[in-house]
Amino acid sequence: MKLENKQFAIIGLGRFGLAVCQELEETGAQVLALDIDEEKVRQAASVIGQAVVANCTSEETVEELKLDEYDMVLVAIGADVNASILTTLVVKEAGAKTVWVKANDRFHAKILHKIGADHIIMPERDMGIRVARKMLDKRVLEFHSLGSGMAMTEVVIGHRLMGQTLSELSFVRERS
Repeated sequence: MKLENKQFAIIGLGRFGLAVCQELEETGAQVLALDIDEEKVRQAASVIGQAVVANCTSEETVEELKLDEYDMVLVAIGADVNASILTTLVVKEAGAKTVWVKANDRFHAKILHKIGADHIIMPERDMGIRVARKMLDKRVLEFHSLGSGMAMTEVVIGHRLMGQTLSELSFVRERS
């Protein structure tokens, strides 16, 4: 997938934020990596085209960075919940189009939702669910909850099932 015309700003360069930056950069997206920690920015600069030391809890800084011009902003601040919440609020109020935020727990997620985060990610919980699904059935390659009791699952199928439609396989059941 090529994303060379897409612009992403990633705020918070811990393991999660840096991994997102690297993956986006590898696909050709334009990535702006931001963190308040100079050492983390230095590390990111070795693999990301643009890495800047910035305190994104500051309205002036966010305005100066023109984060409202980016296709998406990810707030990946993990350790400092207050900074995560304040950064999300400042970025949303600055007019950012889409703001995704990493949450540490359900209370953090609840606050982020109330202040307008467009999408909330809970990486440890989400990965725990995916790992459990794989542990329960070795045929499960990927599992993604879609909400409302629905999920999308990638599974390994045997040779005898190859070439059949989903309805022939009885994966899809009619509700009565």
